[in-house]
Amino acid sequence: MEPIHPRSAVATANRVRDRLSGQAGEGWSNELRQDGALRAVIDFRDALGSATAEEFEGLVQTPPVLTGETRWDALIAAVVEDESATRDVPPPYWTNEKSRFVRPLWYLSDNKALHAWELATAPRAFVRHGVLAARAELESI
Repeated sequence: MEPIHPRSAVATANRVRDRLSGQAGEGWSNELRQDGALRAVIDFRDALGSATAEEFEGLVQTPPVLTGETRWDALIAAVVEDESATRDVPPPYWTNEKSRFVRPLWYLSDNKALHAWELATAPRAFVRHGVLAARAELESI
């Protein structure tokens, strides 16, 4: 069995699941767990953006396990679909699984003052998956 690449969709989903459940960051508040999960997704997005075509395929080919929270599964799928569109390649089949879409729409920010901005600037793949996140919210700091 081949080891899981630490920056793959599979490893990212595992990290998100562990952070949300408290397995990583024991004693963290819910807010810190959510922030940790978002950091894992942003790191994943960065890895995809800097990967070669061959590396990209290896990072996204294997379907990740579900995290237990549909909105996070939708976010991971949206990241992969968005980067696939940037590369002008078809996204992997698993990004179209029903379990990777969230309804009602999920605004990434809890701050309602940011919702119009998120809606206006969310990448197409994110809107399709039901995740309203401004592109700038998903960039490394």
